[in-house]
Amino acid sequence: MTRTDPAAPERPSTTVRVRFAETDQMGVAHHGSYVAWLEAARVEWMRHRGLSYRAFEEGGLSMAVARLDLRYRAAARFDDEVAIACRLTALKSRHAAFAYELRLPDGREVASAVTEHVPTDRTGRAVRLPAGWRDALASFLQDEAAYPRDRIGARRAAAR
Repeated sequence: MTRTDPAAPERPSTTVRVRFAETDQMGVAHHGSYVAWLEAARVEWMRHRGLSYRAFEEGGLSMAVARLDLRYRAAARFDDEVAIACRLTALKSRHAAFAYELRLPDGREVASAVTEHVPTDRTGRAVRLPAGWRDALASFLQDEAAYPRDRIGARRAAAR
């Protein structure tokens, strides 16, 4: 694991272009496509901060998706560019959560989402995050606190 950008000054987003194969008969991005887009944004979030999900996997660990909350707001259509902002919102020894905002170039919100993850070993058994990974991720959790909370994250926090 290498962490090369401790400051991560800007909040990057990942942009995907809706492919024809990702649309349904109505020409709208199929709901299943969003899950892959969230994964791409999460991996890029890590990469931007000098963390490698590939190295995490090569170390014998995975981050299994334990929960997905996805709210659709507007249609994304073939050839639309969708910017996906991702941020780490929670981290414990056996749990991590990310929030996402998906927007079109004109700023319209396409969707918002939250994913919760459990670290697992190669057998699929839940394990604790190794200290090095947890410390690296925790430092970015602090950095992310400076950004406004997304609507889903705010609702969930208010419900606690």
